[in-house]
Amino acid sequence: MGIVDTSKLPTGNRARAAFLAALEASDDRVERHYLELKSGFDLNDKADRRKVVKFVLGASHRDPAKAGRHFDGHAVMVLGLTLDGIAGVPKFELMDLERDIEAFAGSDPPGWDIDLVPAGGGRDYVLLIVDPPDLRVRPVLQSSDSLVSGDVYIRVEGATRKATGPELVAMISRAGARLQSRTLDVIIEPVGFLQALVIDAAELRGLVSWHTERLEAQVETTVSRSPFSALQGSFSPDRRSRQQFLDEVEEWRGEAFAAPASGLHELASQMTRPFALQIVNNTTTSLRDVRVDMTFDASVTALYWEKQGNTVDVFSTRPTDWGKDSYLYGAALSGIQPVVSPDAYNGSIRVAVEEPAELVIELRRLHAEQRVTTPDEDVILVFFADGPDEVPQQVTASWRLTAGEVHEVLRGEFQLELARADWREPLRSIISGVRAQAPEDADD
Repeated sequence: MGIVDTSKLPTGNRARAAFLAALEASDDRVERHYLELKSGFDLNDKADRRKVVKFVLGASHRDPAKAGRHFDGHAVMVLGLTLDGIAGVPKFELMDLERDIEAFAGSDPPGWDIDLVPAGGGRDYVLLIVDPPDLRVRPVLQSSDSLVSGDVYIRVEGATRKATGPELVAMISRAGARLQSRTLDVIIEPVGFLQALVIDAAELRGLVSWHTERLEAQVETTVSRSPFSALQGSFSPDRRSRQQFLDEVEEWRGEAFAAPASGLHELASQMTRPFALQIVNNTTTSLRDVRVDMTFDASVTALYWEKQGNTVDVFSTRPTDWGKDSYLYGAALSGIQPVVSPDAYNGSIRVAVEEPAELVIELRRLHAEQRVTTPDEDVILVFFADGPDEVPQQVTASWRLTAGEVHEVLRGEFQLELARADWREPLRSIISGVRAQAPEDADD
């Protein structure tokens, strides 16, 4: 009978080959709560896949102290030991196994993985490795020919079976102790900087006034130069009524006057380097449903990053020129680009409020001792300063972190480095160009 080393997981080709050779020289007496052996197995068969599901669930319900003495706490199921001279299992689709495990164990099942070792003849040994117990109780979630919804399995010496009453009580007790003892130890650090942009608010308000006068004048002076003008007759050249158009212009003017920096949002989102965060879980347990909320002690603006375009437009959200939003011409869409906000739960930064900025980061799972960096093309952070003296020395970011099943709120803060750029002269040049390129009828 071969000597099987179970002190640690077999990693690497040589270790796995030696492990399998020892198992082939052994018999089923080596099966324990941490090891199960199967011959004549076929993962293309539903019944065999359900046996794997049962093992995954059962192994996750073992006593962690007992499990930790072998395979670093993991449990191993070896498929494809030689039977009637045939070793290995036939080729199979891993997706089918994943689908079955999720169907019966849920979308957040016990952690598991497989290693394939060639057995010859186009077949492989399969080492299915289940993570150490995480103290959660997971019942079967739906019934099949071999599994019953609501049953709780446990892996014991040489078998995987339904848990007894006392075993189930012990599982629930361990799960409760886990929830009471869990604490948060997470660090959040910035990757990148806060961009301070020095602007001239009076110059921008001047452009707002110029656009307002130009747009209002169009209602009185615009004469249709369209080749369809003869067809238009007494029809309005715009789908908006004159009063609706003037109200739209006045509403925009008021908002732009109150926040002149808003006219630079599109330009800033294309010209500023994205901001990212690094989230580090220092605990030895995984965290589920992690949410981070972040605010700042200054008037920071958060915008979704955009790829740089070929044109520069200041106050791109101003009303469409009179006559350009017509039934004949269609709505003018120039300057409007779709901005796709990041998906929740994948670690992306979402903008909850633009200004003063509020950010949200959500992760379905933050693994033990894992370091996660958010995507570097999510958002930008900008501080618009009306003159160089308005740029603060530093800005403090405050964050609040919560996680599912942990009855604790973790809070922290960090200082943000500011990178300064003076946009006053470039903006004067852009504004001069805007005025120079205005349609002729704007001055009629």
